[in-house]
Formats: sequence, C-alpha cells, structure tokens
Amino acid sequence: MESDQIRKIVAERMTAYRKRANLTQAQLAEKLNYSDKSVSKWERGEGLPDLLVLCRLAELYEIPVDEFLHEGSLKRPASVRKRRHWLISLLSIGLVYLIAVLVFYLLTLFGVPNAWMCFICAIPVSAIVAVVFAHVWGGTLLQAIAVSSLVWALAVMIYLFILLFARSVTGNPLLFAVAGGMQILVLLWYLLQYNRKKSSEKGK
Repeated sequence: MESDQIRKIVAERMTAYRKRANLTQAQLAEKLNYSDKSVSKWERGEGLPDLLVLCRLAELYEIPVDEFLHEGSLKRPASVRKRRHWLISLLSIGLVYLIAVLVFYLLTLFGVPNAWMCFICAIPVSAIVAVVFAHVWGGTLLQAIAVSSLVWALAVMIYLFILLFARSVTGNPLLFAVAGGMQILVLLWYLLQYNRKKSSEKGK
C-alpha cells in the first residue's frame, strides 16, 4: 500500500469517525491537545497523525487502532457492541420462556397433568443459551457463571422430576453433592483458562 493511499484511507476514516461522534474539528482538536488546523490537515490527507494520536483516537471512539487503515463500514464502539450482545442474549433467553409459555398453554389445553414442568425445563435450556453466548462474546468470568448456572439448573430440574414422578427424596442429597463437585470442577477449569490467558498476554 502506497503512502498516498494510506493517507487517503486514514483521512476518510478519521473524518467518518469524527462525524459519527458528532464532533467538530475544533472539538476533536481540543480533546487531542492539537490545533484544529492539524486535524483539518489530517482529514484532507495532507499529513498523517503519529501513532500516539491514532491510539488516543481509537480510545476515544472505542475501536482498534488498525481500524484507521481499513476501508469499508465503520466498526461499532465497544460499548455499543457490548450492549447489543447483551440485548441479543436476553432476547434469546426470553424466547426460550416464550416457547415454554406456548407449550404450557397447549399442554393445559389438552389436559396434560403437571404442565407447569415445562417452565422447569426452560431453566436449563435458557442456561444453555447463556453458555453459548457467554463463550461467543463473554470473558472467562461470565463463561464460568453461565456454566455454573447450567450445572445447578440441571440439578434442580432432575430433583423436581424425581420428586414429582418417583415421589422419592432418596438420593437427592447425593444429586446435589454431585452438582457441588461439578461446580468445583467448573471453577477450577475456568481458573486454569484465566491463568493461561494471563500467561499468554505476558508472553506477548
């Protein structure tokens, strides 16, 4: 990539991100402790800001530094992406319970006993959805919380099914002891993953 092309791309990206942030050149210059003439020069492609300025711009717009070298659509700020991820996750979990309501209605309509158990089944299903999204978008802590919720949701569901259909509490303490053991394994596993991540970051 030639220097003229680099200046052009950086100029276009700087202008686009500034406008999306509803900042004037003077306001941006004030935030960067530069003159508005410098900002204007960069946005006209007559010069390139140094790496420190690009890092400060990336921090301001919540984007990676290399975004100023990419053509195409603008990247969403990290805070906006995070809110969007949470919204999608919550909507997906809500969809699980909406399906549970529909199933409950149909079972009640046909006189199926214990139709309310579909809501109990929805708990581990929603936990599975949470686990998937936590591993796609979340960090190690969120992943550990999601998997832990799945472990206990399954334990509660099995307990209620045994209580309802087997009408027995024998073995229930053992069930929760197994769930407790699984919980410890989950915590140890994600602690190991967290330490590996920290070690690899230090290695870089």
